[in-house]
Amino acid sequence: MPLSILFFVLYIAAVMVIGWIASRKETEEGFMIADRNVAGLQLAATMSAGFFDGATLSIYLAYIYQFGLSAIWLFIGLALGFLVLRRFAPRIKQKADELKVYTMPEYFLRTIGSNSGLLYSIVLTVAFFCFLVVNLIVSGQVLSTIFPLSYELSVVIGGAIILTYLLLAGFKAVVRTDVFQFLIMIFMTVGVAAYFFGKMTIPAVDLRPIGSMDSGTFMGFLVIGIFAVMVQPDLWQRIFASRDVATMKRGLAYGACILPLLALILAVIGLVTKQLIPDIAPENALVAGFSSLLPLGFKELGMVLLYAVSLSSSDTLAFVVSSIFTQDLRHRTHRFGETSMRTMTRCFIGLFITLAVVIGILYQDIITLGLSLASLSLALFPPTFASLFWKLSDRAVAWSIGLAALSVVPLLAMGNLTPETSVIPLPVSLVLLLIFDGISRWKRHLQTRI
Repeated sequence: MPLSILFFVLYIAAVMVIGWIASRKETEEGFMIADRNVAGLQLAATMSAGFFDGATLSIYLAYIYQFGLSAIWLFIGLALGFLVLRRFAPRIKQKADELKVYTMPEYFLRTIGSNSGLLYSIVLTVAFFCFLVVNLIVSGQVLSTIFPLSYELSVVIGGAIILTYLLLAGFKAVVRTDVFQFLIMIFMTVGVAAYFFGKMTIPAVDLRPIGSMDSGTFMGFLVIGIFAVMVQPDLWQRIFASRDVATMKRGLAYGACILPLLALILAVIGLVTKQLIPDIAPENALVAGFSSLLPLGFKELGMVLLYAVSLSSSDTLAFVVSSIFTQDLRHRTHRFGETSMRTMTRCFIGLFITLAVVIGILYQDIITLGLSLASLSLALFPPTFASLFWKLSDRAVAWSIGLAALSVVPLLAMGNLTPETSVIPLPVSLVLLLIFDGISRWKRHLQTRI
């Protein structure tokens, strides 16, 4: 216990100092988008860190526990998604700098239209709020394992930590704490995997590229990875915040290399946990592996590092959702000007973190929440990708996104949301976009003839 307290206090002190330093000489642009000057290690770390938070780790380790090493295809898909985004990111960056936008929905509001911007805002807010809840659930589970605290109080503490430094420095705090937490992630995974490596023999079936995973789940992992990356609003904000195109492309390339490498190291932890603790629920594999299998001393450090990682994207998610609301209000009413963006964003940060804490206490199904995020995000891919090449109808985009997002509801209601079925919004969105945009073009053609 004394070691756990020491490591925990050091972690809290580190993130608070980082937040305080980032808040000095604060400007509106610095708070909202880190002065559009993020480069080097900061950019690569902050782009990669979002995919190694508590939610992703818990879901990934759960699937490693179920399917063995073949679950790594989720991260191979993410790496391919980084490379696809890298191909088109320069034109996104150029347009964003020209329009001086801060969020992904604002980008589409300005480039396609008001209806599209609203639907992007709604879908991304719901999806990323779910992800924020998952991260707070995982952080609560970890902290209540480290200390004799109730799960409910542990969730509240996690929310209070990220709220404090976000209110200090906004997006600058997000970027700088991402670097710190990403370095923690590397140290933790390499150290724990090295300790586990060679401890026991992994069955050959768990080391197969496909293993016991069915083809539908395999394709679901690849599709989620490749297509979902393209519509991650936190990645778009990092593109907007990057110093220039060259550093942005390097950051995405480094991320594509880092993701599968760290996923492979993490797989060692999941596979050893599966062999040594075979009778737990898959979603508990992450916490069980760290809390039950590490030796004294290393266990305390490992659990606190795991806690830091489990909170690593909560700040990003809270800021992204809050900034989306801020920009929507600024564009849709004349009551708020640019000078009040910081104040509004701070208010929304407090609101969304409080709601996420309450829901995290009441509902704890992390796999369903995580798949809901991925499924909703896929509804955005067809119009996002098509907008890079063609001028789309505002109403067509809004209808395709809205109806495709609603296709997730029956899956949730029937309890049929799996990696395989979660890709359904992708083809639904594509077909609807073709239909509605085709109707719009036909109407415009008739009007020009008249």
